[in-house]
Amino acid sequence: MGQPLPLLVDANEPDLEILRDAFHASTEGMALVEDGRIRYANRAFAKLLGHCNPSEVEGKLLASLRPQAYPCALAKRESSRNVADTHLCQFVTRRKDGMISRIESSCSTFRAHDRSFTVVTIRDVTIRERRRMVRDEDRRFRTIFDAAPMGIVQCDLDGRVLETNPAVEQLLGYSRDELRGMHFRDFTHSEDVQKDLDLFQELVDGKRESYELELRYLGKSGVTGWVRLTVSLIRGVDRKPQFAIGMTEDITERKRAEQRLREAQKMEVVGRLVGGVAHDFNNLLTGITLYTDLLIAGLPAGSRLLHHAEEIRMAGEQGAALIQQLLAVSRQQVIEPRILCLNEIIANTKSLLSRLLGEQFELVTHLDSNLGLVKIDPAQVQQILFNLVLNARDAMNQGGRILVETRNCEDCLAESPPLPGAPPAVMLIVTDWGCGMSTETQSHLFEPFFTTKASGRGTGLGLATVHNIIKNNGGTIQVESELGRGTQCTVRLPRVAEVEPAGKVSSHSPDFGGETILLVEDNVAVRQAANRILTECGYEVLEARSGPEALELSRRHKKAIHLLLADVVMPGVSGREVAHQMCLERPELKVLYMSGYEPEFAEAGDSRDPVVFFRKPFTGAALLDKLREVLDIDPHKSLKKSRKRKRELP
Repeated sequence: MGQPLPLLVDANEPDLEILRDAFHASTEGMALVEDGRIRYANRAFAKLLGHCNPSEVEGKLLASLRPQAYPCALAKRESSRNVADTHLCQFVTRRKDGMISRIESSCSTFRAHDRSFTVVTIRDVTIRERRRMVRDEDRRFRTIFDAAPMGIVQCDLDGRVLETNPAVEQLLGYSRDELRGMHFRDFTHSEDVQKDLDLFQELVDGKRESYELELRYLGKSGVTGWVRLTVSLIRGVDRKPQFAIGMTEDITERKRAEQRLREAQKMEVVGRLVGGVAHDFNNLLTGITLYTDLLIAGLPAGSRLLHHAEEIRMAGEQGAALIQQLLAVSRQQVIEPRILCLNEIIANTKSLLSRLLGEQFELVTHLDSNLGLVKIDPAQVQQILFNLVLNARDAMNQGGRILVETRNCEDCLAESPPLPGAPPAVMLIVTDWGCGMSTETQSHLFEPFFTTKASGRGTGLGLATVHNIIKNNGGTIQVESELGRGTQCTVRLPRVAEVEPAGKVSSHSPDFGGETILLVEDNVAVRQAANRILTECGYEVLEARSGPEALELSRRHKKAIHLLLADVVMPGVSGREVAHQMCLERPELKVLYMSGYEPEFAEAGDSRDPVVFFRKPFTGAALLDKLREVLDIDPHKSLKKSRKRKRELP
């Protein structure tokens, strides 16, 4: 650094050469500043500022080499300071060659021979800052990646997992380490994986940049669900494919909601269809059943034709049960709850069930002799029993034993732990030793139209009907099954303490018949068959084809009419309107309505009269029993009140 610096004049010349060479060999940019000007600079200092030679910066003000936005504090300090000082700063500057660099500067002041000097060292930290920024970006990206509620999977071009975020791990039940190296086919449902593989191959081949689809996933524990998958191809700077990113959104709940909506819409369509045909179809079945009863009554015991007639009646009962299943599933079934014992229903239907099962099946019953009572429609109990037993039959192709049991259950229907005050239950248990069911099949058991039977052998309505009936009656159903080991269905219904009111008279009553009945029915077959049965049993029957005809017949008939037997749904004037008008003229008239489909009527929303409803189709014996029951009860007090209100109407 030579003679210009008096502070070094006494040093040995060899030392000056060594110091000069070290000064210029340093990779750190170094400069000696006095009074704010650069006295000496090494080659690294000049190069970092875009100059070729140190002489290009020597003699310049230090402040002139820095942007105005980064003023140099040390360069402006007074040279009279006697204490050493250091300063570290960073600034961004445009070099002489036009490049932008981030410079880190370190300044240290000292005094020698009553003169103040500053040693300035500079270094280019652009690359280091870029690396820091990259690390910060990586850290920020990882934070977002891990916190994202949407599942993210990074796969190589072979479809194997490279990286996952916690959302995917939680969805699938695998850990991050378990997922790495797995192929996406390993956690994709077998029915959906081929579509995903085909689209992924098109992605890798460059035929598409991304694709989107909805598919089912398979979790580690075997659970399945739905995801919306969006897969995008990531390319490198050379535009060659590097890897794929898959974004997964769990849409399981949405899919379930859509399924429930579709089922509701399906049930609405079924309900409208059933509602449109149930009345006419039940009229047809009623005519078939009543004429079959008349035929059976006229045939000698043991006759070959008697057996055929009984088969016709059985077919009619099966048709009626099918209509009731459709009405129950569509929630338009007419119900008449009664307090009863399940044992009686089972005993009365055992013979019919045995005939339906066939000789290769043995129907065994274990019935609790002290079984409690339940309140439910008897026809609904028959539906439950028929569906469960016939399902058990279909599960045993080679025949076998079917066990039907009833028990009292002191545990309440509520889930464990029992709720205080919850009622005990009555259990109906149907057990078979057939093929059993898988877990997947059991998850769909109560869905309408779901069936595992071959085409033409099942409607898929049986267990859906059972489930709806039990639920609507406050009960529960539990199915336990294992492949190859059979199935056990346990129905629990709330136990009631009341007993059925007395007053019913069976068809074997000695007082059977003798009253006058006005029969109003627009269906010819039902009207004629019912007329003949009632007439043969000693009743006097007045027959009308419509509401107006019935009202006219009532006005002409001067003697007593004890009961009106009227179809609810008729063209023009309905059965209810006929009853209201006749009751004005005949206060003691009793009314029995019959219909195969009338949900609004069954709900008894109209309080003008008590509802005594008789459901079609029915047998002749059931008709006679119901008539006797209605004829032998006292007039309902509310009926008199309704007549009084009726008279007050203009």
